[in-house]
Amino acid sequence: MQIEQTSEENVLVSTDLRPNETRALAALFRAGALSRAALARDLGLTRSTTGALVLGLTEAGLARERSDGADDEQDGEGRVGRPGILVEIDGNGGFFLGAYIGVNWIAAVAVDLAGVKRAGASRVFAGPGSTPAAAVAIIKELVAEVRSQLPAGTRPYGLNVAVPGFPAADGVSYHATILGWHGVNLAELLVSAFGDEFPILLENDANAVAVAETYRAQPGQDDEDVLVMLIENGVGGGIINAGRLHRGRLGGAGEIGHLRIGDEGFVFDAKRPGRLESYVGKDALLARYLHISGLRVGVDEFVAAIASGDPAAVATARDWALWFGRGLATLTCTLQPERIILSGSVNAVYPFVAEQIEAFLSDFLAEGYPVPSIELARVGADGPALGAACLLHQAALSGDPQFQLRGLAAR
Repeated sequence: MQIEQTSEENVLVSTDLRPNETRALAALFRAGALSRAALARDLGLTRSTTGALVLGLTEAGLARERSDGADDEQDGEGRVGRPGILVEIDGNGGFFLGAYIGVNWIAAVAVDLAGVKRAGASRVFAGPGSTPAAAVAIIKELVAEVRSQLPAGTRPYGLNVAVPGFPAADGVSYHATILGWHGVNLAELLVSAFGDEFPILLENDANAVAVAETYRAQPGQDDEDVLVMLIENGVGGGIINAGRLHRGRLGGAGEIGHLRIGDEGFVFDAKRPGRLESYVGKDALLARYLHISGLRVGVDEFVAAIASGDPAAVATARDWALWFGRGLATLTCTLQPERIILSGSVNAVYPFVAEQIEAFLSDFLAEGYPVPSIELARVGADGPALGAACLLHQAALSGDPQFQLRGLAAR
């Protein structure tokens, strides 16, 4: 990376990063922080070459050095008593935007170069029956609000929008059944709204949550197989295979909500009866409770009713667990994940029926077949937006030319 002075604006600008500079940032992201000697070993480079890399990255505002307060003799430099110096990513070196079009709300976030969420905003949104143009208008407002929370002069590297749907076979239009959108060229609408200031991508919301949940995997877990289930009005799945997101041939893998597990469901669907989401999605759960109790409530009220021991809520939860267990058993046999992570508002029901579901899985699966662990998500309601931003961050640190990292010119 070369830094030069411009004559017109009298500010520092930089060229694109070289491959080794991008590799260095990726190594620092994985480790959190490294000494120069450890970074050199990780990259397989000499110390002098690594020193030049670190100098270039720090001058460009992409990395910084700090003392860890420890003796650096362990790096073989023989300077006993001198404090060790670690290199880490400077989060202010760049930002990545993510947005989420949900059924009831729209969210936007910004993730910095260190992979940390730095800003967020959201709006209520009546998704079903809405127009894609209305959603794009809200996203534009939220992105402006998020950018106002970032350092002055920041230019994002891109925007990735998570949608509860999947790309059509033409690779251009998008289907979001739960919103009532079919064959929508959402990318074109977004480009019209934002212009060509930065790249714009689309992602399935469950895929995005899966990335948000597993992006900073612990050592030894970076090649694991995980199924992340996003359970809201619909049910989506994000499949992590050997540590990487599995998209399928056309990018629509993980539409597990359409898996048929019964004849009807708790909510009626004449076209696709008996789908998993018609038994375990939010609408299905609350429709079942309405049928048993005669009460129309939201998820929070329903969870409170279970916690209080309300018989109708307990019966509803047991019915939900029966069908959820059937779906999990089928998915376990098909994907054989090590972990299943439950995300979305309906995951709050799981702790009340965990024993029932886990027992069902153990009984259903063949003897000796591995039973996955089931966990609740760590990320919050803006998980799809966060994961969408993390996917851009991942692409940039992998050297994707569409998101080529730059130094001072990008800020």
